[in-house]
Amino acid sequence: MAKYKEIVSMVLDLLKETSDDSLYTEEHVIFLAGRYRSFLLKQRYASDLKKTIPESNYQTICLDLEQVDAIDGLPCVGGQYLRTVQEIPTLLPAGITRVYSSGSYYKGEISLVSRDRFKYTGYNKYLDNIIYATLDPNQHLYFNSKNPQFLYLQKAMLTGMFEDSEAASELECNADGSKACDILDRDFPIEDALIAPLIELIVNEIRPSIYTPEDKQNDADDGLSAVSKQPAAQRQ
Repeated sequence: MAKYKEIVSMVLDLLKETSDDSLYTEEHVIFLAGRYRSFLLKQRYASDLKKTIPESNYQTICLDLEQVDAIDGLPCVGGQYLRTVQEIPTLLPAGITRVYSSGSYYKGEISLVSRDRFKYTGYNKYLDNIIYATLDPNQHLYFNSKNPQFLYLQKAMLTGMFEDSEAASELECNADGSKACDILDRDFPIEDALIAPLIELIVNEIRPSIYTPEDKQNDADDGLSAVSKQPAAQRQ
């Protein structure tokens, strides 16, 4: 999987071929990379949910849990629940979202269900140890189980494809709970096959703002084609 710094370096190297100007920054390239990643993944997978999606498009975020007495958006549902402290970044309309516990009591995958179904979980005596989770309208995950020991869970992990990969990277962590402090050192979640079109989209958006030649001669020839083919040094 490519790092953010590799994506940024490829873009900057291509832009230097046409200009030495510093009208673009690493932060702007990172922003555009996230936006066009989302566009490419939606284009490739949202229209065909049966397509197999490479794991390199996914991110895993780590979440702290707190105990609450009610669920936002479901005022008539009471009881003891767990809720994520952090908001969940918006998920793309593609891919499979998985929730896991990182606690010692429960090591398995948690069943992610709709809010309507979540109201009826935790009452089946034959499914005592299953933990259920749902996403509320305020982008928090809620957890419930018939086994009251689930309330001792303190952390959870969620794997999914996020709209804003940069926001998700702030919550991302490795298996040991660590993460790179500098975003440039973090993995950029996109499959190898989409890196080339991603770079092309970013460069094509930035390049026109770097140099736009002006045709001051009032004739039928706009003169721009010849100018645009000149090396950057001759245009300065």
